[in-house]
Amino acid sequence: MQKPLWLVVELILLVLIFFGGSLYFWKQNKQDSFEVVFLNVGQGDAILIQDGELQVLIDGGRDGKVLLDRLGRYVPFWDRVLEVVVATHPDSDHIGGLPAVLKNYQVEMVMTNGHTSDTETSRLFEKLAIEKAGQRKEIALGTEILFPSEAKLNFLYPLLPLPNKSVVETNEGSLVARLDVMDTSFLFTGDLPREEFALMSIEPVDVLKVAHHGSKYSSSGVFLDKVKPRDAVISVGQNSYGHPAGEVLKNLEERKIQIYRTDEEGDIVYRCEKATRQCVKK
Repeated sequence: MQKPLWLVVELILLVLIFFGGSLYFWKQNKQDSFEVVFLNVGQGDAILIQDGELQVLIDGGRDGKVLLDRLGRYVPFWDRVLEVVVATHPDSDHIGGLPAVLKNYQVEMVMTNGHTSDTETSRLFEKLAIEKAGQRKEIALGTEILFPSEAKLNFLYPLLPLPNKSVVETNEGSLVARLDVMDTSFLFTGDLPREEFALMSIEPVDVLKVAHHGSKYSSSGVFLDKVKPRDAVISVGQNSYGHPAGEVLKNLEERKIQIYRTDEEGDIVYRCEKATRQCVKK
């Protein structure tokens, strides 16, 4: 027996009301919060910054399926736009997942350091960045991204345009950016080695994204004494490189810096609230 038409219409209306109400409350909640999410993408980097409905993605790990799954936990299914995608440098564990993003989201701008590498991953990313993104921009020193909440993402390195790729090892050209949101600061270091020489005038920050997954060539005691972070986030997965290095962990522990690792905790989320003007790990 068929159900009366009015019952079907009533069911559809209830679904629409529920969906509309959920969307309204989600938007109201999002408008009052700012999130920084260090996504667990295994041995690689991927950082999602959300200010309400505006998103900036820094790097994308190695695997597109993993990245899309992680993004889907924070970006609602009806929001198919990423305002900015940043590739810090062209290593596969940083850009390998970005082609999937370019295929599945509308990306308004792709920002890079202008450096490419002679790999299939790099060539595919460059091809899709040209074809799919609304704009493509090479970042110069002092480039800023301003958010609706007045947070600011300021690119600090490299200081000069990169020379020919055969001269510079990709990690040495890694983009470095500082995010200031309310009363909390974050430093995103990509895979930059020997930061104390590249970032000689760096100022202290609250949260440090440890460079190069905790490689022994980064995060020296000298550098940590300059930046004085409260928290250190290590984006790392199963690997054969010895990341994070014992000496890096020791440097952090000796300075009583709180260590968070994606291989141990999964996604690491900082939520910044207007009421307190602080960003706190959830």
